[in-house]
Amino acid sequence: MRSKAIEYPHPVLNEYSSDYIDSTFSVNVFSNNDEDADIVLSIECKLNCSGLEKLILDGDAKVILCLICQRTSFRKMFELDIAKPVTIKIEKSKIVDLVEFEASIVAARDINEFSLPEFNPEYFRGCHFNLKKGYVLANEAGFKMKLNTHIEKDIAGVVLVRKDSNISSAKVQLSTSNEVNPELNDYIVISLPEEDYKIYSKMRTKKYLKNNAERFIQAVIILPAITEAIGRLRLDDSDQYEGTMWANSIYVALKKNNIEDLDDTEKSDAEIANILLGDVISDSLMELMNKMEEWANIREEDPTL
Repeated sequence: MRSKAIEYPHPVLNEYSSDYIDSTFSVNVFSNNDEDADIVLSIECKLNCSGLEKLILDGDAKVILCLICQRTSFRKMFELDIAKPVTIKIEKSKIVDLVEFEASIVAARDINEFSLPEFNPEYFRGCHFNLKKGYVLANEAGFKMKLNTHIEKDIAGVVLVRKDSNISSAKVQLSTSNEVNPELNDYIVISLPEEDYKIYSKMRTKKYLKNNAERFIQAVIILPAITEAIGRLRLDDSDQYEGTMWANSIYVALKKNNIEDLDDTEKSDAEIANILLGDVISDSLMELMNKMEEWANIREEDPTL
């Protein structure tokens, strides 16, 4: 999903080029609901570039979000607002497994003598460009969201990843029905050493790292914890977890995957955890391969790296 600035004969604002200075463009989903027949998404657009903002406000450019589902060949465009979040609805029947988000700022009409003060003067000092309607002015790397499993949709409420400066290796704790520690209540808690947590946090927040890496993070950090949780629920003393949010979420996900009773399935804990996370192992391997190919392409474009 990477958008290469090299493809354009004019300056384009994105994370991978230096065509603009002190400017950013990003789009994020800050809430979603897929409980009913429609998937409802609240989309927030953030633009830090006065020149492009003026073009949009004057009607010379607009922000377009493209939603894509490869499994169903679904593709639909939505116009976003830089001043406020936009709520969009998609029929759940049109989306299977994964939806991709790609956002761009495009010219709404032909623009002659296009030049902005945010252009990098090292490359474009005194340059002007004649643009046709539909030309891309900015784009972002894009991101993906899985919408099909209960445990993934509520992953923030089931698994809590936190920093612990007093440990030297990762630690998993599962809250019980009688949990007295408020930090553990209802959660599967994954504690990471400080340096590991810094890396995890950076991968979650830096868009140039987190794009296409979400499933890899889940496979490395979340999958082992869910595997251990399923193992605990198989034990004779699993009643101590009854009523916790994490246990209830797993039981709901099990039923959705036609596993009525853990004692009646021959699947291993790891197999079940992978199923509940939507075959995260396969997805993470694919994402890692895509990322490696992307890095290889970047090196080809810039041999100094």
